[in-house]
Amino acid sequence: MQQGFRLISLVSFISASLTLSMVPTQGAIWAPDITPQGSNLIGVNIVDSFFNSGENVSTLTAQGVPRINPDGTPNARLCKTIGVDPCNKPEQTYVANLLLPACKTATEQWCIEAVSIRKKDEPLTKTATLIRQVDSALVADTQGDGLPGGSSISLWNAPGMKNSGNAETYAVYVVLKATKYPGGGLVFDEFTAMVLPYSDKSGFQYERPFSEEMVLPNGSIRIGTRGSATGCAWTETGRCGLMEDFPDGVRASLTLRVSNQLTGWLMGRMADPVITVEPFDAEQNKIVIDAEPVKVPKFYATTDRSKATPAMLQGLPRNTDFTGVTNSRANEQGAFITIENWKDVAKDTAAGLVTTWSATTIINGFGSQCLADKSKLLGVVTTNAMVYEGTAPAFANGTLNYKVGGMHLNPDGSVFQGSYDLVMRKATAQCLYGFTDAPITATVTVVDAGKEERIETSSLQELGVGADKWLKLSARGFTFSSPTLKIKLNQEKPVVAAPSPAPSQATSTQSAAVTPAPAVKAPAKRVSITCVKGKLTRKVAGVAPKCPAGFKKK
Repeated sequence: MQQGFRLISLVSFISASLTLSMVPTQGAIWAPDITPQGSNLIGVNIVDSFFNSGENVSTLTAQGVPRINPDGTPNARLCKTIGVDPCNKPEQTYVANLLLPACKTATEQWCIEAVSIRKKDEPLTKTATLIRQVDSALVADTQGDGLPGGSSISLWNAPGMKNSGNAETYAVYVVLKATKYPGGGLVFDEFTAMVLPYSDKSGFQYERPFSEEMVLPNGSIRIGTRGSATGCAWTETGRCGLMEDFPDGVRASLTLRVSNQLTGWLMGRMADPVITVEPFDAEQNKIVIDAEPVKVPKFYATTDRSKATPAMLQGLPRNTDFTGVTNSRANEQGAFITIENWKDVAKDTAAGLVTTWSATTIINGFGSQCLADKSKLLGVVTTNAMVYEGTAPAFANGTLNYKVGGMHLNPDGSVFQGSYDLVMRKATAQCLYGFTDAPITATVTVVDAGKEERIETSSLQELGVGADKWLKLSARGFTFSSPTLKIKLNQEKPVVAAPSPAPSQATSTQSAAVTPAPAVKAPAKRVSITCVKGKLTRKVAGVAPKCPAGFKKK
């Protein structure tokens, strides 16, 4: 059975409005300066993915070879094939970082079936054409090890869809992560998919991506990658795919063939997604992800090491002479600590806005087995926040909780407006709360620094039919440092008619002949109204809903 839903975003992920104009924005996408001037400078850069700093090339590595380093970590070895020295030890764990290629046949597994970049009002049938795969090191597809081969980033042409570099070219990065444990256990951990507008750039400093073993001074072995460059969606010898902005008013989509083990939850840097999952064969699903790209505020800050506080130094490499910029993921818990410790240096302002289209599998929610079902797609969480929890919402004390964070201001000095969207199966909500199939309502509050504020501009919709019913909640317009969003779902109990008194024995026969059966009172019909107060909008649902004080019915 097909699993599908449509998430209808009420607002763009930032306060700037989107138009249907196809005129590209001016200038290449914002990128940090990872080599700032100054011999004693240190800095931090928060990224959504390491796609251009180590994960832009397919690798297969062995962990846990016999030698253990002084710090307790095992050596790592680069593998060509499992079972061939140095990757043939029974105690080794194999870690795969595998990029998916474009599909070549109708039956091929582990590949990108189709790409589409088009105007929002055009059908999904308008597809891009494959240009080629980027030249980089590959991982062979070895029969019998259970793992697919590893390819490279693929390049596509979308006629009429000129990006900010006046090019119609887009890079597609889909990476699969898998772990093969001693004894043969194989787990497909996650996949990440990104669509990256680019323009061609030449330069002698660019190189073909590859991985290599590096022997450190203490004799331990680590795996390093070469061939990434700041601001490049991909590199080859002498070439760079310079990252650009998407044109306005477009949608992008990917059709992927991946393992049916990859279920649970998805996180997206996107707006108004339409995501469907259906069986491709006994082992694989076909996943279609179609959505609008969004702009996400970025955190980047540098300072002289002599001016850094102990808290700022805490998240940097431990060696006291370290200088340079360190990267961390936006969905790691440490990212919240980083932005708090470096907020003053950054002047509580985002460094840039990055056009982003990405989707990734995420860790299941905590607090209930209802959020941890891996048999099907349960839902999607999306946010425009600078940093966020890399999990599905957690369930505690009757609320679904999700933490986000960021700077107070956009690069132009305007106040950042937070946006959060949650879509999940209605059956999951019923499992959490013991609800029936009756309509559900929701309230959203933001808790930050001990203060709790109810979000007025939120809405809840029920989408789909039958077993494929979905709840879609949108909340917007909140500002924050590091708040927790709390969603409380509610359902009114159905109205049950009071039983009629039993007739007396003397009149029961006569009554049965002349008196109609008592009418059963039908459950009261629930309706929804929209209330406005200035720029604030609130939806109120109930049997006889009324607008809150100060609001008027729209």
